[in-house]
Amino acid sequence: MDRHCAIIAVGVGQGARDPGCAEGPRILKESGVFGRLAAHTPSLVWHDVPVTVSLASPALAVAQACDALAGAVASVKAAGRFPIVIGGDHSIAMGTWSGLRRALAPPGLFDLLWIDAHMDCHDPSTSPSGALHGMPLACLLGRCHPQLAGVACPAPPLRPERVTLVGVRSFEPEEDSFTRRSGLRVIHMEEIAARGLAALIPLPVGAFGITLDLDAIDPEDAPAVGSPVPGGIRAAELLESLRPLLASPLCLALEIAEYSPPHDVAGKTAALVETIMRAAVQPGEPP
Repeated sequence: MDRHCAIIAVGVGQGARDPGCAEGPRILKESGVFGRLAAHTPSLVWHDVPVTVSLASPALAVAQACDALAGAVASVKAAGRFPIVIGGDHSIAMGTWSGLRRALAPPGLFDLLWIDAHMDCHDPSTSPSGALHGMPLACLLGRCHPQLAGVACPAPPLRPERVTLVGVRSFEPEEDSFTRRSGLRVIHMEEIAARGLAALIPLPVGAFGITLDLDAIDPEDAPAVGSPVPGGIRAAELLESLRPLLASPLCLALEIAEYSPPHDVAGKTAALVETIMRAAVQPGEPP
């Protein structure tokens, strides 16, 4: 099936302690990813979201990029295309999922699979590092950094009971407390190791999106991330679970974040990102 897709590239790195992921979309495009995908899917388009670098206020730069990204996602969805958002650090999630909510008429709810080694549920009062890419899920649920509030709040696009965190293995007590209070479902790596990923994330019965922070994957398979955590999901297992999800007509959008080219080894992570993108662009095709 040739799905009408738009790749939306947003090179934000100011939300991360390691800003190398800002170059992720550019390096992917220059490596020929778009050309190879478009050769089999002529309807595919690429859209770059402008990003302003601000040393004075990283939060303002992230907020501006996310506002622009939300508009791009809403426009792409309104045009009948499937958005594939490529980051950039995971702070971009505030723009992606706010934009998707805006595109649904009337504004509707959807499930979200948040595949990540981390919980991303900090706010400025709990974050040890102050890094904005550790805050997007909290913001999308209504607990915002003051300078990011205009992106998703005061009408947060996500409901905690419709979010599932997958692959978690690195978090702070404050985040754990927040997820427990909020009612978020959290699938830790221990559970994945015991039961297998496919058994834990069956096909949703309603509309859903997928956001993938590449640090969810074991660094052996995806080394090009700024915050690697050993003991992650193996790439083959993740792909096996993602393919039917991406082929589902209920899937609304895909986001891939935190690809940091300076850390790649022999292009291993870039090749994996391309494989995942291909599964979205050509759902149901053999791997």
